[in-house]
Amino acid sequence: MDFSVIIVTHNSEKYILDCLNSIAKSAYELKHEIFVIDNNSRDRTKYLVKQSEHDLTLIENPENLGFAKAVNMGLKKSSGEFRLLINPDVTLKSDSLAPIIDFMRNNPKIGICGCKLLNGDGSLQYSKGSFPTLFSTFYRMVLPRKMRKYHLWGYKKAGRCDWVTGAFMLLRDRVIEDVGYLDERYFIYYEDVDYCFRTKKAGWHTYYSPEISAFHLSPHALSGKGIEIENRIRESRLRYFKKHAFFPSYRKAQN
Repeated sequence: MDFSVIIVTHNSEKYILDCLNSIAKSAYELKHEIFVIDNNSRDRTKYLVKQSEHDLTLIENPENLGFAKAVNMGLKKSSGEFRLLINPDVTLKSDSLAPIIDFMRNNPKIGICGCKLLNGDGSLQYSKGSFPTLFSTFYRMVLPRKMRKYHLWGYKKAGRCDWVTGAFMLLRDRVIEDVGYLDERYFIYYEDVDYCFRTKKAGWHTYYSPEISAFHLSPHALSGKGIEIENRIRESRLRYFKKHAFFPSYRKAQN
């Protein structure tokens, strides 16, 4: 098995079929499997997945278990040499995933690889970066969103980075063996940065490859979705800094 695809859905009827269709087109020459883990969608997501023409496994959760726990359910059932975490609102633009798989096979120290993500209008999206500090996090929180595009330098160049977003994250199976699964204490957000941090501490590299690109159509879908979600995001942010940034291991991982 070349790779396994893991998609976590929650009220994703607007995007899921386009996501699945783009995967089928891009993975036609690779042996793969697809797992859709649904976090108690109340719309037509599960129906559309069941009625789709794609060969896949649907796991239905009776409640919203959060992103990390749902991803881990897919990781534990999958068997690919590589595991692709991809959001349901992501559609692959590239004709084939084969180049990124070949690249990973030819560079055995790279444990995680991300791609170039685009907004619906084709503009670049914030999808990689350096490990956050208290200062950088505060800076991004107060910086108007329309000004953040000026911080997207380096997005046309391939190379190593600290983290890539879990909206598109290609993992090597040996990384999972070395690092383990995502930290399920993160309900939403920061679980991807945390995993890249742990991967780096284990001696693996994270890489950004703009040769592979995809549209991420709803990157701010959770913004303004109520007090509960906002509290979950704050909890994840605080958990990350308690776990990493306040301790010497944070500085060590950046060296």
